[in-house]
Amino acid sequence: MEEVTVPAGLQAALSERFGGAGDPEFSPSLLSLTNDAENLTLSMHLAVVVRGGSREKWFLRLDLSGGDAAAARHDASVDAHRWLALMVKVNVIEWWHTRKTAPNMPETPRRIG
Repeated sequence: MEEVTVPAGLQAALSERFGGAGDPEFSPSLLSLTNDAENLTLSMHLAVVVRGGSREKWFLRLDLSGGDAAAARHDASVDAHRWLALMVKVNVIEWWHTRKTAPNMPETPRRIG
């Protein structure tokens, strides 16, 4: 696997906190992209603040292919980076709500704190 630099626009869009309105607050950090022959993989650490203020840290990986992988390229538009960041955030929120029954991640996220 080859490490790929996360484009600045994508880095900025993915580094923003998100959640609320019934969801915990999620804060992504330590974002990285790796490329293999078939997919681009986005890895991140995720701080989660749940109801009552307790905190958890998780390590997640998402495989990007097709249009998602194209949106992660350096020459992709700002709108493409924002769209991909939105898709990642939606996947993270879905994972959080289904993590105990049917997680939607190709590789099981690991709790790291």
